[in-house]
Amino acid sequence: MTAIARARSLPMWRSLAVRDFRLLWGSEAVSLVGDQFHVVALAWLVLNLTQSGLALGTVLIAIGVPRAILILPFGVLADRLPARTMMVGAHLARGVLVGSMAALVVTDTASIPLLALLGVLFGIADAAFVPAQQAFLPRTLESDQLPSGNALLQGTMQLTGIVAPPLAGAAIAVVGTGTAFVVDSLSFFAAAAIVLMISARGVPAMRRPASVATDDAPTEPVDLASPAPVPATSFVAQLREGIGYVLADPALRLTLLISLVMNFALGGPSAVGMPWLAEIRFDAGPVGLGSLTAGFAIGALAGTVLAGNVTRQAQGRRLLLTLGVSGAAMLVVALAPSIWVVFAALAVMGLSIGYTNIVALSWLQRRVDPAMVGRVMAIVMLMGFGITPLSYALAGWLLDVNATAMFAGAAVIIIATTLFAAASRFPVLFDESQPEEARAAA
Repeated sequence: MTAIARARSLPMWRSLAVRDFRLLWGSEAVSLVGDQFHVVALAWLVLNLTQSGLALGTVLIAIGVPRAILILPFGVLADRLPARTMMVGAHLARGVLVGSMAALVVTDTASIPLLALLGVLFGIADAAFVPAQQAFLPRTLESDQLPSGNALLQGTMQLTGIVAPPLAGAAIAVVGTGTAFVVDSLSFFAAAAIVLMISARGVPAMRRPASVATDDAPTEPVDLASPAPVPATSFVAQLREGIGYVLADPALRLTLLISLVMNFALGGPSAVGMPWLAEIRFDAGPVGLGSLTAGFAIGALAGTVLAGNVTRQAQGRRLLLTLGVSGAAMLVVALAPSIWVVFAALAVMGLSIGYTNIVALSWLQRRVDPAMVGRVMAIVMLMGFGITPLSYALAGWLLDVNATAMFAGAAVIIIATTLFAAASRFPVLFDESQPEEARAAA
């Protein structure tokens, strides 16, 4: 067998057999290219206007707070409403908002208050999109295809993170930040058009709710854009049900607690710290920022590919190792004497985080009841979106006081979290028999 044939036979390609996943994947690829232009342009615009890490943190907080507040209610809606409709609406709204940012730049009227206001609206639209997309994926693929689907989606995000940020930095240096915002705006409209092409097809048989098809009745086509059937209960009751579902599962509780602390330690240093390092400490310009972003993405892509092709055995121990490695890499970032040492450390950190994200996300999607997936995945996302505004604020303030202490403090938190996970028997809980397997055995 040739190398190409072996590569094509890898497990990570299994999900491409599903047409609706291919369309979802395509829409995400288009949107992610624009997102990378947006990330570089927004950071560069704010730092050029203010020269302050705190100001950049403030704008990011404006995006993060409404996203954190609303993601759980939108997660309930993702279990009640057609996910495809929610995704299209969110894409269109974000396209309009980013287009407005481009107009502010072109007319030279951009200011921190206006960028923060648009950030609030963008955060609301983001809160609608994320749980809808997360609820849609496990209703599209078989259980054994989920690692493949997650690896391809996350791998595409990392690949665009390698290619697009340096291009965005070069574009900003040549034609200004307005062009980068225009690219992102157009990508949202294109992504919405692709999502509209997703057809009404049946969910895979292994994950089909019993109320949709039985052994004695023919299977009717099911609109994948629609949620799994749920009891006709109130919005608040379903919200409580989702929270109760998570609290009743010790493995879920511990995993989400670790996720909360890790997002706090990584969010601010990554989103606020990297632009500060490129602009203030190393004076590397927008191309330097794009290079640092690409360094993390290179590592994350490698971790994503690795996670998409490994077995499910002993994953808990591997996750514990990746947590510790990411903490050590953050400590190197704190003490690095040059931008290229930071680049290498971010690549190592990216590999650890990329691997962790795919393994943990696939584990969650297999573990959760399909009728609960929108709410539970919204709670999972809340562990990141809810804590990152605080991380942004603290990181922005510390950057203006002592940047080295900020990065070193983040490293200490990550290493302490690793020790806590080991003491809490996280590997054992993570690798225990899952509810899905128990249901199948019954």
